[in-house]
Amino acid sequence: MATSGATADRIDGDSIRRFDKHQRIQHIMLFSSFILLAITGLPMKFSEWAISQWWIGVWGGIGNMRAVHHAAAWIMIAACVYHMVYLLVSLTVLKRPFPTHILPRPQDVKDLIQDMKYYVGLTDEPAKFGRFSYREKFDYWAVGWGMVIMIGGGFVLMFPVGAANILPGWAIPFALVAHSDEAVLAVGWILVVHMYFAHLHPLVFPMNKAIFTGKVPMHQYREEHGLEYAQIMAAANLPLVPAEEMAPPVTAGSPAIPAIQESGIAEPA
Repeated sequence: MATSGATADRIDGDSIRRFDKHQRIQHIMLFSSFILLAITGLPMKFSEWAISQWWIGVWGGIGNMRAVHHAAAWIMIAACVYHMVYLLVSLTVLKRPFPTHILPRPQDVKDLIQDMKYYVGLTDEPAKFGRFSYREKFDYWAVGWGMVIMIGGGFVLMFPVGAANILPGWAIPFALVAHSDEAVLAVGWILVVHMYFAHLHPLVFPMNKAIFTGKVPMHQYREEHGLEYAQIMAAANLPLVPAEEMAPPVTAGSPAIPAIQESGIAEPA
C-alpha cells in the first residue's frame, strides 16, 4: 500500500498520496450514512419540536423516516465491517506492518500541550505531527467506541421484542438513551471540531479534497504532517522545501530577495 509508510513512491507530482482507494470508499460510506442517520435520527429524538414535526412531514411521515434511518444504519455497519476486513487482509494476507502510527502515545499529550501554548500565544512554535495528529487519532478511536454504542444500542431499538426476550427490562430504555445521546455528541463533535480542522481551517478552506482524491498538496502536507513529510522527502532524496519556494523570482526593479530558509523540521536521523 503506497500510503502505508513514509516512502518515496507516495510522491505524486506536487502532491503526496495519503489515502488509498479502499480508505476513500470507507470514508464516503461513513460520512454519507452519518449524514442520513443524523438528519433522520435527531428529529425522532426531539420529536416534540415544531421543526422536527415539519421535517418528519417532509419525509412523508415517521415510518418513511425510520426506514431511511435503518437503511443508513446498515450502510454504516457495512463500512465498519469493510474497515475491519481491510485491516485483517492488510496484516495477514498482504503482510503489511501493523499501523502503529494510529495508536495513542505519550507524545500526543505533549503535542496537545504544545498546541495549547501556541493558541494562547505562549510560544511561536505549533506542534509538529507525523502521520496522524492527536486530533486525527481521537477522531479515529471516537468512531470506534461510537460504533459499539450506536450499533449495539441500534440493534436493541431495531429489534425490541427480540431484545426483551434476552436482555433485562432496563436494557431497552438504556439503549435508547445511550444511542440517542451518543448521536448528539457525535453530531456536535463533527460540526464543531472535525469540520473546522478538516475543511474550514485556513490551510484547506473551503474543502479538503484529500478524502476524494487521496492526495494532499506538498505545501499543505509540510504544514500538517511535517515530521512524516521530512521522512518522505529524505526517502526520495529531495530537499524539504522545493527550489521554487526557496528562491522566489526577482522582478525587474525590485530589490534582491534572500532565499527563504528551509523549514525548521529536522531531517530524520
